[in-house]
Amino acid sequence: MEKFLHTVRETVNPATQPVGVTLVKDPALVEGKKVKVRGQRLAICQQIAYSRLYGWSTWADRATSHCVLGAACAGLIAPPARVLDGSVNTGIYQQDQPAAAVMQQQMPRLAPGTAGVLTYPLGRPVDGVAADLVVLYVNSAQAMRFVQAFLYREGGEFTMKSSGDAGVCSRGVAQVALTDRPVVEIPCLGDRRFAMAQDHELIVGIPVSWLDRTAEGLAATHKAGIRYPVPFQLPVGCDLPPDYITRDDDR
Repeated sequence: MEKFLHTVRETVNPATQPVGVTLVKDPALVEGKKVKVRGQRLAICQQIAYSRLYGWSTWADRATSHCVLGAACAGLIAPPARVLDGSVNTGIYQQDQPAAAVMQQQMPRLAPGTAGVLTYPLGRPVDGVAADLVVLYVNSAQAMRFVQAFLYREGGEFTMKSSGDAGVCSRGVAQVALTDRPVVEIPCLGDRRFAMAQDHELIVGIPVSWLDRTAEGLAATHKAGIRYPVPFQLPVGCDLPPDYITRDDDR
C-alpha cells in the first residue's frame, strides 16, 4: 500500500487523496471503530468525496445509503422494480421505458449482501480494516498515465464502458469488485451536483490486487520518460516582435 501511495504521489500526484473502499459484510468489523461520518444519509459518491477532499472516514449501511442506484450497485439492497424496469430513468436519461430498462439491466451491481460501505483516505485507513479497492479522481492526462500503467505488463488495449449515470458506484466500485480489474469512468450528474466532482475529473477504480502492478507500471513508464505533467516542446528563439528581442548592444 505504501509503495502504491508513494509511486502515485511521485508520478501522477492527483489533486485529491486516493480513497480506500471496503465493502463490509459483517457490521461488527466497524463496531467501536473511529469513523468520522456515520449515521448520516449519504450517497456513495458523497462518501468518497468526504474521504478524498477532507480526509474523513465514512460509513453508510442499508438504512443510511441515500441513493437507490448506489445502494443497489454496492449490494446494500436488491435493486427495486422501479430501477430494473427503467421507471427511474424514463424520460430523463432515455426516451422511453424499454430503453431505460436496457440501460439499468446492464449496469454492474453486486449481489445483495453488503452490510455497509466504508470509505477513508487510503493513507489513513480505519484501524484493522483492509481496502477492497481504491478510487481516485484525476484529470485526463493523469487517467492516461494510469491506463499506461495498467497495460505495462500485458499490452493490448484498455476498454472503458459508461452509461453516463451512477458512475463511481456502478463502475468505480461495483465493476471493480465484480471483475477484479481496474476501470476508468466518467463522473455522473449526481457526483457533480452533490459530491463536488469537477468538470475536468475522471474516476479511476483499482482493485487491491492490482495496486503493486499499477505502481510498477507507473514507475517504469515514468522512468522511460512518460511524465506527468507532460513537458511542452518549447520553441527556441520564439517569434517575438522585433523590439522585444534582445540585441547585441543591449546592456
